Amino acid sequence: MSTGRPSGKGEHYVVAAAIVIDGDVDTVRGSIANIERRLGYVLHYADLRSRQRRLAVLAELDQIASWDGYLFETARPLPARHHSEHHVRAKTLGAAFAFLGVDMGVSRIVLETRAAPKQGFTQLDEKDHQVLQKLLTRNTVPADLRIAHADKTEQILSLADVLAGARSDFLCLADLEAYPLIAHRVRGVESLFNKSP
Repeated sequence: MSTGRPSGKGEHYVVAAAIVIDGDVDTVRGSIANIERRLGYVLHYADLRSRQRRLAVLAELDQIASWDGYLFETARPLPARHHSEHHVRAKTLGAAFAFLGVDMGVSRIVLETRAAPKQGFTQLDEKDHQVLQKLLTRNTVPADLRIAHADKTEQILSLADVLAGARSDFLCLADLEAYPLIAHRVRGVESLFNKSP
């Protein structure tokens, strides 16, 4: 799972999940590694500095047949001075954890870490674990649901990251052409916060 973060412009908050439905996760990782070698750059949305690169990556990821995308997003842009990104993230992750655990039968969710490289487990990652713990305490998610954090080297996160970035750009009217190239891979969209968060 990966997120598109709000900025000072009052952007949407998007959490994307990429689930390998058919086939083997290691095969999908290998496909992503092959794409990175062929294109010559990592498939992390923020690092794809040109629109041409983003479109090339979307076209390549679309060719990997065994994954589906799910989106969890704010229904309206966050106010520019919104000070509680943690609240929005917690609610959005909570919705994602519940859907993935209950409706999809997922037992392990890997999130992109927000830790600085080589600093290990951080307070921000701990907050994600607290979200899960609250859901477990309320019996809102299956008792065996677990989360883990990984950095950009976990190639499966590339799918979710590129999907979240393209969707964020689409919702914020920054790029209306990228997301439609991959939209057919999205099996569900859940909009949250119809009122201000």
